[in-house]
Amino acid sequence: MSKKPSGLGKGLEALLPKTPASLTKLPLALIKPNPGQPRRLFDPVALDELAASIKEKGLLQPLLVRPKGDMYELVAGERRFKAAQMAGLREVPVVIKDIGEREALEIALIENLQREDLNPLEEAEGYKKLVDMGMTQEEVARAVGKARVTVTNALRLLQLSPEIMQALEENKISAGHARALLMLPEARRNWGLSEVLSRQLSVRETEKLKDKPAAQGARSRGEEAYADIARNLSRRLGTKVRFTHYKRGKIEISYHSEEELSAILQALGYEA
Repeated sequence: MSKKPSGLGKGLEALLPKTPASLTKLPLALIKPNPGQPRRLFDPVALDELAASIKEKGLLQPLLVRPKGDMYELVAGERRFKAAQMAGLREVPVVIKDIGEREALEIALIENLQREDLNPLEEAEGYKKLVDMGMTQEEVARAVGKARVTVTNALRLLQLSPEIMQALEENKISAGHARALLMLPEARRNWGLSEVLSRQLSVRETEKLKDKPAAQGARSRGEEAYADIARNLSRRLGTKVRFTHYKRGKIEISYHSEEELSAILQALGYEA
């Protein structure tokens, strides 16, 4: 039976170092971003505002970093790190903690999930990574200060098709729309998406789509084929694959570390 990482289910505070002696300053040039950062999108306006504040008052809250060869890898504080770069700071206050890959990812995930500005898919993927590390949904909920049902509902979003996920990530639909589409049989969900987008349906109207006759929601053979391709690629590569086929086609393969990228390339038959 695998041992759970220390601090699981107790929130970020249980994972952070508490000794003031570990506080120091480092040149920004010696700090590199965390490749496992769960946040993919940063609000440029909010970053500009934070950078302006840091330029005027300095970086008040230290970054958490860990030694990585001759450099230091950022564990927590990606927004502050980016804003400090924008503000032109040459060095920043940091807390240095010598921790492993797993604990670093755990801390980065919990720090981001405790914030309110992740998009719904980033949030869901963050919860899934914590569950994959061995946490129960109840422990995840306690760690990020959310109700367990919030975690459960977020995880269900990962059952959606690549097309619906893309619409959600691009803010064409809300998380409420996405949860309403989950009420439809899998074969009718992309039809439901087209109904929401073409008719500008509200969440409540989207929920009523489940009462329409199945014939109105049947997907074409082509749509089924594309969905099968995405599912098969995801299984083969061991990661999320987004396959879009309207207008210009696009395949997106997600990875969160150099190790994952190497595994994907190997699965594709690529030899470095």
